[in-house]
Formats: sequence, C-alpha cells, structure tokens
Amino acid sequence: MALKSHKDLKLRIGLKYCGGCNPGYDRVAVAAYIKESLKDEVEFVAPDMGAIACILVVEGCETACVDLSYFKGVPIRVITRAEMAKDVVREIRRTVASGNLDSG
Repeated sequence: MALKSHKDLKLRIGLKYCGGCNPGYDRVAVAAYIKESLKDEVEFVAPDMGAIACILVVEGCETACVDLSYFKGVPIRVITRAEMAKDVVREIRRTVASGNLDSG
C-alpha cells in the first residue's frame, strides 16, 4: 500500500463482505479478529465512505466472486480463508509503522 504520510491519523480501511452464499469459514469472526487486533491503528469503515486507504474484502470461499469494479483505483486486499487473517494484520501493521498512511 503506497500511501502518503500523515501523523496521528488512523489508517481508514473500507470493510466489504461477500454475500455469504457458500462460506467455508466464519467471515464475521475473522473480520472481528482483524478489527480487534488493529483497533488502535485502524479505523474500519463502510467501503463507500470515501477517504479510505484501501478496501479489505472478506470473502467466504476461494471463488472470490464479489464485484470489485466499484473500487477502481483503490488498493484492495482480499481474504478467502481464515488463515489469511494473521498475514493481513501483519501487513497492515507494517504499513502503519512505516508512516505511509493516507486517509484520502
């Protein structure tokens, strides 16, 4: 995530879920884990809020069929398995620690 530096701002991330037609894991629990892990560094908002640094899409299976065309030009990180949550948390923490934040 190549983002501009702003002091004292939380990284604003849009959170989007799939429709849940064939979930292979508890998407809500994974999102709750990520939100709790990053509560001091990140503000999770609706993906259409504007002024966001990226979109985190929590998809219930490997098909990953959510239409993301609406988010053209915004970095997107897709989760399709519960095991990906820890990597996403680490990646976002690295972004925050680097000071490369942009809330819009």
